[in-house]
Parts: sequence; C-alpha cells; structure tokens
Amino acid sequence: TIGKNLDNYDFFYIIRSDAPIIGGPSAGGAMAMATLAAVLDLKADKKVIMTGTINPDGSIGPVGGILEKVHAAAQNNMSLFLIPSGQRIISIQRTEKEELPFGIKIVSKTERVDIVDYAKKKWGLTVKEVKNVDEALEYFTSYRIKKETIKIKPNPVLQRAMKNMSSNLLSYAQDKLAVAKDKKKYVPYEYEDNINSLLQTAEKRLKDAEDLYKKGNYYSTSSYAFIASIQSEYIKNLADLLNAESKEDFLDNLISKEEDRIDKMKTEIQSRKPDSMTDIEILATAAERITDAKSNIKDAWKNFYNKNYFDSVYFLSYATERAKTAEAWLEIESAFADNKTKEIDIERIKPLVERRIEDALSAITYAQTIGIDADTKKLEKAQKEYENQEYQSALIDAVSARAEANLLMETRGLNEKEIRDRTISAEREAIKAIYNSEGHGAVPVLAISYLEYAKTFLDSEPATALKYFKYSKDFAKTSEDILEIFNKKTTENEKENIIEPVEKGEKANATYIVLSFIAGIFLGFLFGKSNRKGHKFFLFNF
Repeated sequence: TIGKNLDNYDFFYIIRSDAPIIGGPSAGGAMAMATLAAVLDLKADKKVIMTGTINPDGSIGPVGGILEKVHAAAQNNMSLFLIPSGQRIISIQRTEKEELPFGIKIVSKTERVDIVDYAKKKWGLTVKEVKNVDEALEYFTSYRIKKETIKIKPNPVLQRAMKNMSSNLLSYAQDKLAVAKDKKKYVPYEYEDNINSLLQTAEKRLKDAEDLYKKGNYYSTSSYAFIASIQSEYIKNLADLLNAESKEDFLDNLISKEEDRIDKMKTEIQSRKPDSMTDIEILATAAERITDAKSNIKDAWKNFYNKNYFDSVYFLSYATERAKTAEAWLEIESAFADNKTKEIDIERIKPLVERRIEDALSAITYAQTIGIDADTKKLEKAQKEYENQEYQSALIDAVSARAEANLLMETRGLNEKEIRDRTISAEREAIKAIYNSEGHGAVPVLAISYLEYAKTFLDSEPATALKYFKYSKDFAKTSEDILEIFNKKTTENEKENIIEPVEKGEKANATYIVLSFIAGIFLGFLFGKSNRKGHKFFLFNF
C-alpha cells in the first residue's frame, strides 16, 4: 500500500509502563499505526491514543476493557481516544442498594452505554471509532494515504489459454453429464431420489458454467464445470457400483486403476522442468491439484476398507476430476512457449517456501492467541510437501493457509453488511497487487484467476468473494517474489508522494517513534527485526 520494502528497515519499539509485565494484542493497532507513521516520516500527536487489535489487512479488531481504558486516557489528559469500529456501545455493571425490612439488598444491573457520549459528558474526552490504521493515521498525523485508481489490462496470452481450457472443460463436463443421465436408467428405484438430486446439482452448475463462459469469465467457467463433473462422475460410479455383482471387487479395481493414473500424472508433473517464471506458477498449481487428488484417493481407500462404499465412491470421483484439472493446468503451460528462456532450478524457491510456511504458522498462531480456532490442515500439508521436496505445491498450500488464517481474523464478529463492505477494499488491494506484479514483469496467473472468480460471488456470497480477493492479493505478491528470486533484483517500488494532508500536518525529522503508553492502555508488546539492508461451502476453486 505504501510502496516501501520493509526488509530495508529495522524496527525498535520502546515501551514505558508502570506494570512489570505486559502482554496481549490490544495495542496491535497502535503499534501498526506508529510503524506506519515512522516509515512515512510523520509526527504523531501525543494527545491522541488508541486501543484495538491489528488484523493482517490493516483493520482494527475488537478489544475488552474499553471503559477502563477511556477513563485512564482521560486521567492522563489525552484529547482523543480511538476505539475499534462497532465498539462504542458497551455494557457496564451498576450496583444499587435496596433497603429491606431486615437488611439491605445489593442489586446488580447491566446497563448499555454509548462510550462516545459518556466520555464526553463525564471527562470531556473525545472518543471516535476507527475501522483501520489508515483512518487512525489521519487522527494521529493529519495526513492520509492517497487512494489510487488502478486498472489492469487483460493479458491476451493468458486470456486465450484460459478460454481454450474452459471451452475444453465445458465440453468435457457436458459429456460427463450426458453419461450420468444415461446411467440413471440403471439405478435401482430406492436410489432414484438421491440420483435426481445429484443430477440437479450437476445441471445447475453446468448452466452456471455456460453463463460464465458467455461473459468471458473463463477461470470461473472451469471451476463450475469442475463441480458439475464431480457430480456426474459420482452418479456414473454409483450406478456402476449398485449394479456390480461384487461391490467390493468392483470398487477395489476402480480405485486401483485411478490411483495408478494419478501416480503416473504426479510423476510427469514432477519431471517437468520450468523454463520461465510463469511455468513455475503453472506447474505449482498443477502439482497442488494432483496432490489433492492423491489425498482423496487415500480417503477413498480408507472408506473402502471401512465398508463405506458410497463415501469411497465420492472421494474417488472427486480425485478423478481433480486430476483432470491438474492435466488442464499442464496444457496452459504450452500457451507461454514464447516466454521460454532456459531450464530453471526449482530448488531456488526453497527459501521462499520456507518463508511462506513461517508466515502461515505465524498467522495461525496469532489467530489462536486471540481465540480463533484456525485450521492447521493446509499448513501441515504444506510442511509435509516441503519435507518431501515438493516445493511447488508446498508454496501454493502455504500461501493459502496464511490467507485463510488472516481471513478468519479479519472477519471475526462481522455481519454480512460489514463483510460486503470489506470486499470493496479487498478488491482494490488485489488489483493493486496484480498491477505491481505485472509492472515488474510477472504474469500472476493464479492472482488474475482468483480476482475474476471472486467477482462472481460479490452479490450472492460476499464472504466467499472476500476469500478469493485475499487469495488474489497474496498470490500476486508470491508471483512477484518468484520473479525477484530469479532476476536477482529487488522489486521495491518506493513512492515519494503517497500521502496528502487532511488538515495541517507536520512531518517529523526522526526516523523512529518512541511510544509511551499509560498502564492499562498498552496491553501488548511486539518487537520485530528485519534483515538490515539500508535504513534502520460446497464450492471448489479450479
């Protein structure tokens, strides 16, 4: 957002407090704001103070003890207290005495109070809500970060490749559905309702795919065709299973054949050597898809041995179609033949994979410290792939794991309207990340694809849209990082005029800010140090 490469800075945070021990995330927003002001060389108003956790997207998260913190700010002669958006109404406990014939009864009552009005009347302190560090920066420094209007141009090579792929997959899904409808005739009567339900889902998703293709949303077309194909394959396999003389022998043979095919495809993907930057991302995507297929084959076997044949057939069907998507991604690689240079040593992305796994671990750990039950399965998968030297698929899973953990933190406690509001800035951030990535010479295939996919959910499922906008942003940055590794140059894009005054602003001469927090307000401690280089549902993505 600010065009600074933070690897070029060391950050030192000095905390002064009467308390011997401090901890917790409540000052995350203040620390982030202070860091932003320091990097932008702006002076912070010492009469302004804030509380709130910091989320990965820069939004300010909820905290407790707001009344006590506001009171402490008033006692220390602060003029403005910033609190997280949505927390101006708080509950306070009041006790009242009631005289009884033989004693006194203490009654405790809960009262809802508007802290903005309460603080102004009781202490003369102004309290304002802020949604993110950008808003906080305006109150602290009287400067704002400029909002840029950016448009990204379609990549004609990628557009043609995605169009061809989606057209092929659409035809493939249509053929699959025709076979499934034919197989329905041989399904025993007692299973007809279930089969009809599956057919309706397949038909609906296929119709969605056809509509998306007409609109030019080719990645989304492929994703919906993928869903339809899973349902159709499931119907076909179920029908064959129900009519098999020996269900056990039939399914054993079917899983074995598909497992052999997937293993061969995985070997082929691993044997392919990238010879362009774009190849790395495309092959990484194919590798992640085939690993997913292999994982579902294992689930098919597990259910087979437990005699859960219907579940086994589902996992088998998913694996079959997931392998098809891996194959489709391999076909895209040929579209970028003109960009080929020389064979690239994939081992060189190993440090990047390590960093992304560390990032995912940090995000999940932080989420857990603030009470969010973040799923670790994708991280564990990335770690295992890394150990097996499957760096490309490990990279995809690590980036996804971090994005998902961040999303949980950013959306906790939000209602649908608030999530919908978040999609606006998330889309803007994704577009900017793609713009920056392309500006440095990358072709962020996944980022562009996820941006398109996210837009299809804006009206119907804002939470899903937000998820894929976040994916888009993170994968755009990853494409840029890959380019930097092999080009041996920094992609930093320092910008001089990224801020503008809100009112009268004053820049500081210092390159760091020392923050002094009063006890009870600052409840978190953070020390970060970078390398010294200069300055101190039932939806699947295809």
